[in-house]
Amino acid sequence: MKVALLSRSAHPLHPPGGMERAVYSLAKHLRALGVDVTLFTRPGKNSEAFPGHVVTVKYQRFHVGPHGRVLDRTFNYPTFSLLMGREVAARVRAGQIDIVDAQGLTALGYGRERLKDPALKAPLVMNPQGMEEHHVRGFKALALSRLKQLSKEAARLADCVIATDEATKADVPRLLEVDPRRVRVIPNGVDLEELRALTPEDALPFTFEVLPWMSMRRPLFISVGRLESYKGFGDSLEAFRRAAPSLPPDWGWLVVGEGPARASLQAAASELKDHIQFTGRVGEQTLHALYAGSDVFLHPTRFEGSSLVTLEAMAHGLAVIATRAGGIPDKVKDGVNGYLVNPGDVEALSGAIIKMAKAPDDMARMSRESIELLDPFLWPHIAKRVIAEYERLLQERRKS
Repeated sequence: MKVALLSRSAHPLHPPGGMERAVYSLAKHLRALGVDVTLFTRPGKNSEAFPGHVVTVKYQRFHVGPHGRVLDRTFNYPTFSLLMGREVAARVRAGQIDIVDAQGLTALGYGRERLKDPALKAPLVMNPQGMEEHHVRGFKALALSRLKQLSKEAARLADCVIATDEATKADVPRLLEVDPRRVRVIPNGVDLEELRALTPEDALPFTFEVLPWMSMRRPLFISVGRLESYKGFGDSLEAFRRAAPSLPPDWGWLVVGEGPARASLQAAASELKDHIQFTGRVGEQTLHALYAGSDVFLHPTRFEGSSLVTLEAMAHGLAVIATRAGGIPDKVKDGVNGYLVNPGDVEALSGAIIKMAKAPDDMARMSRESIELLDPFLWPHIAKRVIAEYERLLQERRKS
């Protein structure tokens, strides 16, 4: 089987975000099962380290700010997708591609090519990922309105649209206006082999050397992500402020990440500065060492996609306190491996923090449960589900 993976970015060609790592892991595990993989993406570095062939397509026509920001995506992403679609279609005609698996709007170009040329028989799978353009409000929603309409078009042109979680399955037909019968749930996942390779064997001494403050804090809560308002960092800070009188004297909260809300968060955290540490952006090895040195993953986001960071924290054996947002309820079972609260409910969040901190035996049990609940989200299993879906689509195409 010969598969084309289409993505605006992919690790290690581009900085490793959730989508970038998902594309890399999918390619790696498809190849391990005998699938021939070709990645179509924009130019980047280290293409030789990608587990498959790499075809690059010119991306930027208009210089309108950093890559991936709203203006950049609005002006450059659609044209990039159309150019990519032509490249993919040429290889489908040449018999070099059997199936096309596209991330987000990269599905648009090949979808339109198929409309023009019925001889293009390779089925099209679209994974819309987080669908940010369908959830934002205000000026950002207006700025992303064009991408919103084009993503609906791309989904309608696909043979199969992926929902990454059962919890968000109904969002796909509702937001993208596609037939629910064409929606399949295939989760994003984690690669335990890679996580172990990234985590220093002496993780605790490593973290204490990098950040001595950690050695003095128990329980230690950790949050990871871009510091933006919708990620719930402000909710966490207010929850800790309310909970502080009821917490053990040495509690700590480690905030890992960078973003526009950092300055305001740090200013607001001044009264709890002995208990809160902002690390800024850190490297992969340091990040996984920090996970390994912490006790509880705190992720009260207001909006979420599949939540790779939650899976990473679970893989390190952390209990979790999070919100019922996006795909998190598929991963965190309330009272089993953590606690779930409603997005924005600071009072419930504060209560969950106190409850966790005061029950170390429950915390230890939840840590073990996090590892047990990982099984459906491990890439070797996910890759088999993906191949089964490819085979189903190919069989349907042969019948038509």
